[in-house]
Amino acid sequence: MSKIKDEVYDPFLPTLLISLHQEYVKEILTGQKIIEYRKSFFKDSFQAFVYTTGSAGGIQLFIKCAPLIRNNAANLAQIGQEIQNDDYAEIFDYFMPKDDGCIIPILKSCAVKKITLEQLRAVLPQIVVPQKYLFLDRPDKADLLNFLLNQEYDNLIINNWDKRYALIKNILAGKN
Repeated sequence: MSKIKDEVYDPFLPTLLISLHQEYVKEILTGQKIIEYRKSFFKDSFQAFVYTTGSAGGIQLFIKCAPLIRNNAANLAQIGQEIQNDDYAEIFDYFMPKDDGCIIPILKSCAVKKITLEQLRAVLPQIVVPQKYLFLDRPDKADLLNFLLNQEYDNLIINNWDKRYALIKNILAGKN
C-alpha cells in the first residue's frame, strides 16, 4: 500500500478537514456519490480528509474536488438528477429556501484505515471536527497534516468528469 503523501496528495491544493454522514462516506467509497451538495462552501479546488460523523466517527476517506458550481435550485436539482440519479424534488427543496447553493464535483477518492477522534487528539489535542470545513495546511495544524498524509490508502477511484461537465454546461445554458 502507498501513503497518501506519495500518490494522491497535491501540495499545491488547499487541504481541508470536512465531515459527512456515514451513508455519504460509504457512497463515495463505492463510487456511487460523485457530487456533494452544500448551501455554501469553499469555492476553489481542494483536497480533504473526510471525518465520518456519528457513533462510527473517524477519518475513513480522502477526496479531491473541483471548484464548486454555484447556481439556482432548479439547475442544481437537474444536475443532481442527471449526473447522480438523485431525487430532483429533494435537491430542489434543499436549495429552495434561498434558491441558491452549490455542487462540488468529486474527482478522486480513496479509503483510509479509520482514524478515530482520540487518535487525532493525540496529535492535535485541541482538534474539533468542523461542521463546514477546517484548513489543515496551516502552521498550527502541520503535525496533524503530516500524520494524516503518512496514512496508507487503498480503493482509489477516479471519476471522469469530461462528459459530465459538458452536460452541466448544457443545463446551465438552458439547452436541456
